[in-house]
Amino acid sequence: MQPYFLIKMDKNVYLHCEPLHVYLNSTVMQSLSLYELNAMVRSFIEGGAEDAYWVHGELLEGRAGYGGHFYGELVEKNELSGAIVAKARITIWARVYNMLALRFQAETGQSLRAGIKVLLRVKVTFSELYGYALNVIDIDGTYTLGDQARRRQEILNQLEKDGIINDNKDLPMPTLLKRIAVVSSATAAGYGDFCRQLLENEWGLAFRVQLFPAVMQGQHVPESISAALMQIADEADRWDAVVIIRGGGATSDLSDYDSYPLATCVAQHPLPIIIGVGHDRDETVLDHVAHTSVKTPTAAAAFILEHQLEQLSLLHDLQQRIPLAASSKMQREEQRLALLRQRLPSVVALRLQREHQRLERSSLLMPISAARVLTQEKHRLELLSQRLESLNPELLLRRGYSITMMEGKIVTDISDIKPEAVLTTMMQGGTVLSQVVGVETENRPDPPPHPSTREGSGYN
Repeated sequence: MQPYFLIKMDKNVYLHCEPLHVYLNSTVMQSLSLYELNAMVRSFIEGGAEDAYWVHGELLEGRAGYGGHFYGELVEKNELSGAIVAKARITIWARVYNMLALRFQAETGQSLRAGIKVLLRVKVTFSELYGYALNVIDIDGTYTLGDQARRRQEILNQLEKDGIINDNKDLPMPTLLKRIAVVSSATAAGYGDFCRQLLENEWGLAFRVQLFPAVMQGQHVPESISAALMQIADEADRWDAVVIIRGGGATSDLSDYDSYPLATCVAQHPLPIIIGVGHDRDETVLDHVAHTSVKTPTAAAAFILEHQLEQLSLLHDLQQRIPLAASSKMQREEQRLALLRQRLPSVVALRLQREHQRLERSSLLMPISAARVLTQEKHRLELLSQRLESLNPELLLRRGYSITMMEGKIVTDISDIKPEAVLTTMMQGGTVLSQVVGVETENRPDPPPHPSTREGSGYN
């Protein structure tokens, strides 16, 4: 038996084939050409398929080609890994594409492009030359809007979970907005409108504006704007605020501004950010995290002008209020001084009266205080006299003590006595002169001193 192989045509339908023969309905046929086989497959697919299906997926790529027809690729990705698990070519013929593209942009605010989720009504086709493809006959814009809204909400929830969603909003707006860093495309009409409205204002307000170029449309928007914002952050002390504007009047490609990395860059920027990307209906993630969100570049310029005018009005009001406040303050102080002048004589008289009374009380108490002090001092002198009397050397001599001196100094320690020295000993009734012939010491504790003597007094 020759080897065979199976060709899967559908979920439960197979073609049972051998290398040179195909078995269909138990009838042996000659080998088929590839065209014939593809024709059979087309007949099988188109014959068994329904008229049309609704299918959802992501546009991997898409372009309008020759003749105005749209050619693209629809894919399905694994939600966890992001790997493509299914792929199919799609075609939208020119007449249908023109209608669907206009309606889709009106419903969603963006064009059919790579990276967006779509819900398509398709007819399954199979070409002998190009193979399997989907012919698009309708598109549901609400599905794309729902996917965008879901993705936007997921980003906002994550920013809130990170605790940074209100960081830029909470920054104080500087009192004066004169130094403006602008993130935009140099060729954008909105940037020109912003500069003209701001710099050519009718009030003659002066501003310093510098452009930090960035890509404002397309898949590179998040990276480009983030790079410009980081450059401004590096020199934040040179600027009062940042303005992100996109001109041209188109509201497509708003999903480019629904980027988590870009949103974190805006939310954590050290300067307040004003955003006006030229849309009237939809809001992006950046509108929720920026300090101030306006609709258009000219609205951003109007916001800055209004802020400056408010501060100037406040300054003018203060200029008018200061003289009035100063005059009122002077008047109140003059009244206070006049009142003090009126009260001064009575205050002085009252103070003199109190001081006079205090002196009278002091004069009455002085004799008593003096007598008390004299008594205390007399008692203290008596105590000192008694102490001096107890320390009188004559008293000690009368009690049997003597005083020994050597070379005019009192001897307090036997070790101070020199051999053959002449000692003078004073005692009751006279003085004895003696010469040292020898010194004997005893190793015994020193007797306690007499209560009436001090250590080192020289008394023996």
